[in-house]
Amino acid sequence: MARKFYYDTGTEKVGPVTGADLVRLRATGEITDETWVRRADNNTWRPLHTVNLSAEEEEERNPGLFTILKRSGLLGPVLVILLGLVLFIVVAIGAIKVFWPVLLLLFIFWLLSKALK
Repeated sequence: MARKFYYDTGTEKVGPVTGADLVRLRATGEITDETWVRRADNNTWRPLHTVNLSAEEEEERNPGLFTILKRSGLLGPVLVILLGLVLFIVVAIGAIKVFWPVLLLLFIFWLLSKALK
């Protein structure tokens, strides 16, 4: 998900905003490269021109699958489905390990019944 930033207008601190918002604000002239900004997870203020926003812009243009699922609220259900699928596969492999002789005999009988028809 896009990082969040705060910026200083000189009279107030504004935020949190995304990196894409900072790019848009800079393009419209509401802030400049000399505007002081900080990441929401950091207390260090620095000029906007020292912040690498290319990663923010790229993430906004081409979000990853994890980001799309998180934004849409589907991350939880997808993880539950994947966990259920993994559990099913583990149980199926365990059952095959235990019952493989029975399954082999059933397969042989099935082949014989097809051959004798």
